[in-house]
Amino acid sequence: MKEDKKPFFTVFAPTYNRAHLLSRVYQSLCEQTDKDFEWIVIDDGSTDETRELVLKFIKEAPFLVRYFYQPNSGKHVAINRGVTMAEGFLFVILDSDDWLAPRALELIRRTWNSLLPDERESFAGVAGLYAYPSGKIVGTPFPKDVLDSNAVEIRTKYRVRGDKFGANRVDVLKMHPFPENLGRFVTESLV
Repeated sequence: MKEDKKPFFTVFAPTYNRAHLLSRVYQSLCEQTDKDFEWIVIDDGSTDETRELVLKFIKEAPFLVRYFYQPNSGKHVAINRGVTMAEGFLFVILDSDDWLAPRALELIRRTWNSLLPDERESFAGVAGLYAYPSGKIVGTPFPKDVLDSNAVEIRTKYRVRGDKFGANRVDVLKMHPFPENLGRFVTESLV
């Protein structure tokens, strides 16, 4: 990635004492067919070998990796910090116990680019399905392959259940940060 070119994606991983899982996340990023991303890791107060492992990734990664430590404050605070540091256009939250299928970023970009350019401003992002390694979908699928909707309507009108995966515009996330005074756990659906 050139210094003067911003990446299309910021892949963000909040982590807390998950050094034993981060190599899987890293490997899935190395296998992405769309390499136009940076990876930001916010260490939320880990006491394990997280820092040393991510510093190793920084040295060997074929993409930009940025590491930041914060005292244990919760995932929502880490997300806010990651968003403020993001250089990408779309923000992908990848928990430290998750990983991406090799074409995940490619398919997210393809879906985003399928929107008409003059309509993109009215979309906050792109959502898709999580799957287990077996291929079984987590929760229920969307009612159709392409659905113009929002998070509330998807849950209430369409009765879609279970975790979903996606990417949100960084500029929208910057306008709507998580409240940080609600304790250490705040569900992502709040924002």
